[in-house]
Amino acid sequence: MVKFKDLDEDPPAPVAAPESVAGSATQMIARIAGLIIMTIGLWVSLAVIVEAWSLYRSPEGIEAMARAIEHGSHLDQSLARVSQDKTEPDESTPSSRPKREKSESMLGFRLSYFVAWVISILLLMLIGRLAIAAIKTGGELVLYDRHVQQLAREIVRENRRARG
Repeated sequence: MVKFKDLDEDPPAPVAAPESVAGSATQMIARIAGLIIMTIGLWVSLAVIVEAWSLYRSPEGIEAMARAIEHGSHLDQSLARVSQDKTEPDESTPSSRPKREKSESMLGFRLSYFVAWVISILLLMLIGRLAIAAIKTGGELVLYDRHVQQLAREIVRENRRARG
């Protein structure tokens, strides 16, 4: 006699092929990596915003970078020598003016301070651009499956249009 299966019983779950298990594991690793990259990008972009805001609120924070630029390039000292050569042709006469501080050039302003601002702004823009790229790449990795499915659908549609 033929035995019938109990209809209330759930059918056994299909056993996944080894390829699909490896594929889903790879997708999961890609999505986790994308989430990590996207989180790091968001964190870096917030750090750039905070740093830009702190430079706006207290511009004296750029002073350390200006000193480092002056120490490395001697930009202000070079300009002071050039301007001193033009204004004081005879060095044998003693100067009646008091000596200026080392941090201030003969021109009355420090070019290294302005160079520090330009470099800081460019660095913030570069780091911000890299953070945006990390967020975009991380987001694409997180949504990897969706992009592949959309591409497959478009290929099938184009194939159908070409056939008929």
